[in-house]
Amino acid sequence: MFYGKGSSAPSCEDCPSEGGGQFYSDFTAAGRGDLAEARGLQLTYQVRFPADWDFGKGGKLPGLYGGTPGEAGGGHHGQAWSTRFMWRNDHGPGARSADGEVYVYDPSMGDGYGEDVGRGAWQWQADDQWHTVQQTVDRDSGRIVVSIDGQQVLDERGIQQISDIPFAGIFFSTFFGGHATEWGPSHDVHAQFRDFHVSTP
Repeated sequence: MFYGKGSSAPSCEDCPSEGGGQFYSDFTAAGRGDLAEARGLQLTYQVRFPADWDFGKGGKLPGLYGGTPGEAGGGHHGQAWSTRFMWRNDHGPGARSADGEVYVYDPSMGDGYGEDVGRGAWQWQADDQWHTVQQTVDRDSGRIVVSIDGQQVLDERGIQQISDIPFAGIFFSTFFGGHATEWGPSHDVHAQFRDFHVSTP
């Protein structure tokens, strides 16, 4: 996946370049209605950031979603939810780099943007190695469990009011941002993704 210098979200109107990508998969359309109706699901995939990766100010990574596409992201809220991963960088003395978190939208939030769940529970690694990322979402309890390379790093009731909103699919969403060029990398970068797998816990 290519991310251009200074690129940000698809909504950025003044970014000097483009980068990342976004689409919604659909379990039911793919003949997996059993996954859509599950009470809990586990998403696993692998990601690799090269050694020259620049985390910029922050950015999004794929997660699960439920409800209607487009109603759980970018400040647009409805009867939908999403649990994308995110990386965030601080700036200044003592700043942390590449904090991991789950960036959550759910119907309880009303207008505005998402909630940072578990920020700093782990750090993303730009080491040119494949890392296994896993999130488990329980629709009944709102519990989100995250494991990185087989080690649990987060267990939090981080999402609300989704018991009646079925799983819809994977929200493959990755870009720098935010919605402005200051979120983007200082040079062109690439990341790689592979081995997406969804199962019941």
